[in-house]
Amino acid sequence: MTQEALELALTRAERALARVERVAEQVSHRGDGEEQLRQRVRAAIADLDQIISKVEA
Repeated sequence: MTQEALELALTRAERALARVERVAEQVSHRGDGEEQLRQRVRAAIADLDQIISKVEA
Protein backbone atom coordinates (compact mmCIF):
# COMPACT_ATOMS: atom_id res chain seq x y z
CA MET A 1 0.00 0.00 0.00
CA THR A 2 1.34 3.40 -0.90
CA GLN A 3 1.83 6.21 1.58
CA GLU A 4 -1.00 8.15 -0.05
CA ALA A 5 -3.40 5.21 0.25
CA LEU A 6 -2.43 4.71 3.88
CA GLU A 7 -3.02 8.38 4.66
CA LEU A 8 -6.42 8.20 2.97
CA ALA A 9 -7.32 5.10 5.00
CA LEU A 10 -6.31 6.80 8.23
CA THR A 11 -8.35 9.88 7.33
CA ARG A 12 -11.40 7.68 6.72
CA ALA A 13 -10.86 6.01 10.10
CA GLU A 14 -10.65 9.37 11.84
CA ARG A 15 -13.89 10.49 10.16
CA ALA A 16 -15.64 7.29 11.24
CA LEU A 17 -14.57 7.83 14.85
CA ALA A 18 -15.70 11.45 14.69
CA ARG A 19 -19.13 10.29 13.51
CA VAL A 20 -19.39 7.93 16.47
CA GLU A 21 -18.45 10.73 18.86
CA ARG A 22 -21.01 13.12 17.35
CA VAL A 23 -23.82 10.61 17.54
CA ALA A 24 -22.91 9.64 21.10
CA GLU A 25 -23.06 13.29 22.10
CA GLN A 26 -26.41 13.81 20.36
CA VAL A 27 -27.92 10.75 22.01
CA SER A 28 -26.69 11.76 25.46
CA HIS A 29 -28.33 15.18 25.06
CA ARG A 30 -31.66 13.74 23.92
CA GLY A 31 -31.69 10.84 26.33
CA ASP A 32 -33.00 8.42 23.70
CA GLY A 33 -31.88 6.64 20.59
CA GLU A 34 -29.69 4.00 22.18
CA GLU A 35 -30.47 1.55 19.38
CA GLN A 36 -29.72 4.20 16.78
CA LEU A 37 -26.37 4.81 18.45
CA ARG A 38 -25.62 1.10 18.42
CA GLN A 39 -26.42 0.89 14.70
CA ARG A 40 -24.18 3.82 13.87
CA VAL A 41 -21.35 2.44 16.00
CA ARG A 42 -21.67 -0.91 14.20
CA ALA A 43 -21.51 0.89 10.84
CA ALA A 44 -18.45 2.88 11.89
CA ILE A 45 -16.72 -0.27 13.13
CA ALA A 46 -17.50 -1.98 9.83
CA ASP A 47 -15.88 0.98 8.02
CA LEU A 48 -12.83 0.70 10.25
CA ASP A 49 -12.61 -3.07 9.62
CA GLN A 50 -12.60 -2.44 5.87
CA ILE A 51 -9.87 0.17 6.22
CA ILE A 52 -7.75 -2.13 8.37
CA SER A 53 -8.18 -4.97 5.87
CA LYS A 54 -7.02 -2.72 3.03
CA VAL A 55 -3.99 -1.55 5.02
CA GLU A 56 -3.01 -5.11 5.88
CA ALA A 57 -3.30 -6.24 2.24
